[in-house]
Amino acid sequence: MRTPIVVDTNVLLVADGRSDYSRQCASSCARRLQEIQSRHVVVLDSGREILREYGQKLPRTQQPGVGYNFWKWLINTKGGDGHCVWVELSKHATRGYVEFPDHPDLLDFDPSDRKFVAVAAAHPERPEIVQAGDSRWWGWRVALESCGIKVAFPCEAELRRKWEDKFGPDV
Repeated sequence: MRTPIVVDTNVLLVADGRSDYSRQCASSCARRLQEIQSRHVVVLDSGREILREYGQKLPRTQQPGVGYNFWKWLINTKGGDGHCVWVELSKHATRGYVEFPDHPDLLDFDPSDRKFVAVAAAHPERPEIVQAGDSRWWGWRVALESCGIKVAFPCEAELRRKWEDKFGPDV
């Protein structure tokens, strides 16, 4: 049985080398995407906001990488073959989505990333979110975990260093 998982756009971008993260981090993200394709079911929103973001952020002008190919794989499966599962999200005036946790430490959470958390929260199994490339998520991880949302960081050490360079010692 495939386990559900949510994938932030940055994982695809880092896997394709479209960030200032190391080659080692890019390789780790690429391996994680390949593992997700073979062992997981990707949780997406029925409004297709996540798929649209993938498509908007991934370039079409250069040689396709693992991240681009992951997006195309999702598009080509059309949610079939047990590779995708869709959840409904409801808009909320202040939190962005009803499903996004109402937590004081998440008030400054990036509005464009709230869809990933809302999708994880909307799924009955509360799947893990894979995140790479945005060090702010490192600062939000404790609040997210207190809301039942687990975040996996394929490049944890590198992401944590970036967080500490920007915001000081880890919490």
